[in-house]
Amino acid sequence: MSTRMPARRALVVGAGPVGCLAAQVLSRRGYAVEVHEKRPHYVESGLRYDGRTINLSLSPRGTEALDGHCDRAALAELVVPMDGRVRHEPDGRIAAAGYGRADWENLSIDRNDLNVLLMRSAGPGVRFTFETECTGVDFAARRATFTDRRGRPVEVGYDLLVGADGTHSVVRERLAEQGLTRCRQRQTGVEYREITLRPEPGDERMSPRAIHVWPRDGFFMVGLPNRDGSLRCTLVLPREGALTFAGLATEEALRDFLRRGFPDAAAIHRPVEPDPARVPVTPISVVNCAPVVHADSVVLLGDAAHTVAPFLGQGVNLGLEDCAALTRVLEKWPDEQGTALAEFQRERVPEHEAASALSLANYDELNGTGPRPAAGATPLPTLVNFASSSYREALDIYSRDRRGTAAAQPLRPIGG
Repeated sequence: MSTRMPARRALVVGAGPVGCLAAQVLSRRGYAVEVHEKRPHYVESGLRYDGRTINLSLSPRGTEALDGHCDRAALAELVVPMDGRVRHEPDGRIAAAGYGRADWENLSIDRNDLNVLLMRSAGPGVRFTFETECTGVDFAARRATFTDRRGRPVEVGYDLLVGADGTHSVVRERLAEQGLTRCRQRQTGVEYREITLRPEPGDERMSPRAIHVWPRDGFFMVGLPNRDGSLRCTLVLPREGALTFAGLATEEALRDFLRRGFPDAAAIHRPVEPDPARVPVTPISVVNCAPVVHADSVVLLGDAAHTVAPFLGQGVNLGLEDCAALTRVLEKWPDEQGTALAEFQRERVPEHEAASALSLANYDELNGTGPRPAAGATPLPTLVNFASSSYREALDIYSRDRRGTAAAQPLRPIGG
């Protein structure tokens, strides 16, 4: 008769990039892992870009968290390296700046591509179930309830529950309803939609190896390159006031707005949909949550724990870092799950809060309302992505530098 103990059961709610990586992390630690996702199966149905899934910018933080968890050659085929940034100023000037070192670069990747890669990398020890939506959790009994594709209830037990179900996390909501966590959720007052630009090959103004930024007074646009040479841009506007997406509901109105606000982009804009009103417009909200663990059996990761504004491109990197941190604490405390989760809580919540503050600070810089940096100060994107070991350290340096005067690292003008 075997005396081997049964594997601990891990239940992951949400099969986005963070959920898929968390599932792999737990499987390698000896857990029997189930992942439940309310959307259809990525591979069987084929993911289709729906206008909401903006490109992701993987920084060294994110790629380090992926080390050993996906085929790097396969990842390399999906990304576009970005070794600097290009600013498109309101007066027509276009200037570029590298990140400061030849080996410093971010990677632009389609969210769907990263999602499928990580799902396929999860391994045979992970069982995925799609079209099952989490509807409730009994934390005392350690059981979660789902509704399957036919509307039938399904109960799943767990030893460890991972809430990786995004900004509108059901796991987080159930914790909050029972007073087991406290959440602060607020709207930023802005919203975004996708704009696609298709420059001619060799157009130096639209470098395919850089992130592009169009800062304006009260609004802005950011573009990341695709493998086909296009730029997938995020246009961010206020939700209220004279300039909103409600006033850009026709192709004529949108084109006129682009000609006035982004003349270099207007000529190469290609509509995602013939009717701009059909392109989704998404409000941008911020969520801070603490604690992100409950007892010795529940942990929130990624956007479920900390939805940061996308103004600095840190959401995916922060979530993947959560998975790396979970790996470290489980390796340190292999037989003490509660101790491991308590250490995760102490380490990650301050990081979540610092990353959120930095993302909002970059919004102020993009729309021209932020403080001027001190002379010689490291630009915020460089500081966060390359020049600091933690978000807390980056926030400390940023706060110190912005108390000074003068300008940041000068940009190199393109074309003279």
